[in-house]
Amino acid sequence: MASTSRQKGKSVTLPVETPGFFKVVLDYALQGGRLKLEGFVASKFGNFLSDKLLLKAPNGEVWPIELTRDDVNDSLWLEKGWPEFAKFYSLENGCFLFFSYEGISSCLKVRIFNKHGLEVAYFFRSSHHEEPNLCTAFSRASRFLSNRPYFSVKLQRSYIVRPLNMPSSFANQYILQGDHTRRVYLQIPNGGTWPAKCTVSLYGEHDRARIHSGWTELVQDNCLQVGDAIVFELMEQQPKVTLKIHVFRAQ
Repeated sequence: MASTSRQKGKSVTLPVETPGFFKVVLDYALQGGRLKLEGFVASKFGNFLSDKLLLKAPNGEVWPIELTRDDVNDSLWLEKGWPEFAKFYSLENGCFLFFSYEGISSCLKVRIFNKHGLEVAYFFRSSHHEEPNLCTAFSRASRFLSNRPYFSVKLQRSYIVRPLNMPSSFANQYILQGDHTRRVYLQIPNGGTWPAKCTVSLYGEHDRARIHSGWTELVQDNCLQVGDAIVFELMEQQPKVTLKIHVFRAQ
């Protein structure tokens, strides 16, 4: 595999007609531990990218990734650092990524969409000793299946005492439907119901959706902890929005 170096952090003039690209994630990229960018992407963007990249999520989290090149087959590979990125965001077969330029050759912005086309919620990495339990709980939650709309959340420390971030695409499509705030009812099977609110607001260039005004009471009443994984399943939209809460505990 041929590889040529690129100057890390070098400013470049980018083609305005091609500011980014989509990539569907298939099983080979998850099982093989590397993501292939081939054909048009490699030929159009390869000369602008450094061999050492930073993938930047919308919340500012950055992931160091090493890029290798196969000039013979006109392809690029995201390798070292990719497995950790894929594991943290629980990428699965059929989800897709949108990459766009940050303006320097060593950085790409990335947005993640699940296989249903909904953008995921973005989380900050926990401390090292918390990560194993978090990943174990979320791996169990990722096996949850339903014909109803649902999304999953990794419970991080800030969500114990502050509002919960959720995918804005889910909130706008299934809950708010044109409103900025709406009452929701959080229902734990055999455990009761907690009234709360869902609100979407502009955060930088993107919408931010949050569940609050009742969320922390649910957390405290059910002894939720950092590392737990939560699946929110939409049960009812009218006359009131009801979300069933499935808890996958880390401990």
